[in-house]
Amino acid sequence: MKELVRRYGKWLNKRVLTAVGLCLLLAAAVVTNILVNREKDQTAQTGAQRAPEVAQVSAQNGTQTDFFAAYRDERDSVRTRELAYLDAIVAQGADTETLSDAQKQKLELVNAMETELTVENLVRAKGFTDVIVSIHKGNISVVVGADSLNDEQVAQILDIVLRETGKSAENVKISTTL
Repeated sequence: MKELVRRYGKWLNKRVLTAVGLCLLLAAAVVTNILVNREKDQTAQTGAQRAPEVAQVSAQNGTQTDFFAAYRDERDSVRTRELAYLDAIVAQGADTETLSDAQKQKLELVNAMETELTVENLVRAKGFTDVIVSIHKGNISVVVGADSLNDEQVAQILDIVLRETGKSAENVKISTTL
């Protein structure tokens, strides 16, 4: 018996340690997935609950700036959480495919944030008091703080959006706050 343990002991220990290590990694991945999905569900519920609040604040105070400020705060909060989740996935050292996907999502999110900021500032430079740009899954929404827009103003905004995003006009929706 002692000879069997001596002969196969190292081989058996390596296999057992490898199996235990893989089980631990799998458990960590499952726990991370559950936590991320739970937080996304809470974020979605919070966003759905806050949307009426934002509308009420805007209607009560009668100013559009409250709507724009609340929207930006919510967008920044959600994005900060998304970046933190992606950073946590990268920091955990998951498998290569998961790391690659997390890094790709993070890069897409950062690029969208930069493009939104650029478009918002360029539209403001055209004389609009306030603007929000949202880029999500290839679609671009632009909300301008104005009572109405004429054809020339819509064309100016559309030109900026198309130039900065490289998307086609069918993916762009321009609206006003009223």
